[in-house]
Amino acid sequence: MAAARGATRATRQGLHLGEAAAIAAGAIALAAVLGPHEAQIAAMTAIFALAGVGLNILVGYTGLVSLGHVVFFAIGAYGWARLAESSSVALAVLVPILVSLVVAAVIVLVTLRVVGYYFGITTLAIGLLSVVVVQNATPLTGGYAGISGIPQIAVPGFAGPGQVLVMSGLVLAVAYYLQSSLRESPLGAAMLATRFDVPASQSLGLSVAWVRLLAFMISSVPVTIAGAFLAQLVHYIGPDQMSLETSIRLIAIAIIGGRGWRWAPVLGAVVVVTLPELLRPLAEYRLVFYGVALAFVALFMPRGLNQIVSWVGGRIHAARGGTG
Repeated sequence: MAAARGATRATRQGLHLGEAAAIAAGAIALAAVLGPHEAQIAAMTAIFALAGVGLNILVGYTGLVSLGHVVFFAIGAYGWARLAESSSVALAVLVPILVSLVVAAVIVLVTLRVVGYYFGITTLAIGLLSVVVVQNATPLTGGYAGISGIPQIAVPGFAGPGQVLVMSGLVLAVAYYLQSSLRESPLGAAMLATRFDVPASQSLGLSVAWVRLLAFMISSVPVTIAGAFLAQLVHYIGPDQMSLETSIRLIAIAIIGGRGWRWAPVLGAVVVVTLPELLRPLAEYRLVFYGVALAFVALFMPRGLNQIVSWVGGRIHAARGGTG
């Protein structure tokens, strides 16, 4: 029995590794064939998919809904903008990640006794407060004017948005695999347990506070890296990019994609980022689109796009069984 479970887990790990490799290969292929504008949209999608991995871990695995992860987006973006020219790439990425981990720990400790909708409202307040901080910390953030002329990581053979698409795609592939592996791990099982039955988790000796602390800290990392890539893509970062709309985008990706499903960040980003970008003439109605999409998912598709994929897969399986 144990050997069978081990073989099944190894098979799933192999599947996840293959899917991650496909994501990386797809990003490189798109960067090679797309024009600058299309590559910009694809890179933006990859960046928000990467951030969506963090929200998917938090929302999908623990059930905690955070509207304040834009804080980590800002830390990654401004951290890269300030450190990229004066230090190595590693420091420009690692220092913001360490800052995000500390901030995430503080947020969880402050909101330890806040649950349910009140947790979401509290994190929303923290997100809005971060915008005020960005606007007024002029020596560090540039204030309302922001910071421009932000450099990109050079990727041989690619230029402009293609460079960011390749790098964000590769990091997304790694994050996708780690997210999928986390669900299969003891920590992932503990996160899921606290999502579905807190009293039962506590009766088994799980520390719900510690599990949520780890989940929040882990979820902050891909969002921070995504913020750094966004700054590179547009060569600018300012308070307008850390708005309430960004917070809604991030949470919408996880919910529309299908909370806890490994493909949720990728497919959710396609719906939330790519479609509005392709419908640029209707850009002023993006918030309306997000609202309608979230309401539709809540009412008719509680499992998000995962529900459609499962239904289609079931129909195909039934058709094959019928013809066999």
